[in-house]
Amino acid sequence: MSHLSAVLFVLLAGTAWAASGTAAQHFYTQSAHVPIELTQVRLLLSSALFFLLAWWSGGLKRGVRSVRRNPRILVQLAVHGTLGIMFVQYSYFEGIAAGDAAATTVITYTSPAMMILYLVLRHRRLPSAAEAGTVIVAVAGVFLLVTGGDFGRLSVPVACIVWSLVSAIAFVFAMIYPMHLLRLFDRFFLLAVCMLIGGLALLPLTQVILNVGSFFTAQTWPDLLIIIGIGTIVAFFAFNVGLRWLSPEETAITATIEPVASVIFAWLIFDTHFVALQIVGIVLVIAAILTPNLLRKWGRI
Repeated sequence: MSHLSAVLFVLLAGTAWAASGTAAQHFYTQSAHVPIELTQVRLLLSSALFFLLAWWSGGLKRGVRSVRRNPRILVQLAVHGTLGIMFVQYSYFEGIAAGDAAATTVITYTSPAMMILYLVLRHRRLPSAAEAGTVIVAVAGVFLLVTGGDFGRLSVPVACIVWSLVSAIAFVFAMIYPMHLLRLFDRFFLLAVCMLIGGLALLPLTQVILNVGSFFTAQTWPDLLIIIGIGTIVAFFAFNVGLRWLSPEETAITATIEPVASVIFAWLIFDTHFVALQIVGIVLVIAAILTPNLLRKWGRI
């Protein structure tokens, strides 16, 4: 595969993820279902589709053999499936329900800055100039986004800010925890099992999956097609294809299309307008993602 094709696959993934957030926002205007129900339906239906992809890739048999040889690893899969994959999606959907997809996506993209803070604390060291700058720029960007420069009021609901930050924290956990699992399992198999576990973990709280037909109405099925089909299956598949041919830095840089696309979708579909300082804040958050990855790619850090 050419380098350009790999870049296009990652761009497709980021755009698809942004589209799923926008579709979730539209879904809430057409349905009485709440975020936890949407999370369960997305996880369980997506899990079934990822099992098919794992079978297609040959990872299903290998994954089953690995679990049979070491059944205790199911505990680790359960941790990743609930505290990682499920909670990332649930908190993200709660953020959208409380505010909107664009603000939630941009705030969630402070996760690289949170990753830096985690690594600094874990290794008990001072951050480099680039790391400190990344955190400061990310915080400043979110501050401008949620206040619009008016320090006396918030332009984004408090619940949206809180859930978005929780989603970013959960995303950091979901990136760090399964590193050893990725060495043992095919990515599609790992996603299939963990999404299944995450969806089942919500059964004590909601059993809407038993009446999944209530989700697919004439008004909501296009949203669900985007959320489950495009925003989950197509996005993860395209991202994994691109990841094979790009460096981690190139992938991270290219994937920043998601917050950009989310803002564009919000403007096109919901006629969402941002004041000048909010736009500056969005640009700062994107810069906080790009800068350390560009420096790493160029060998500066």
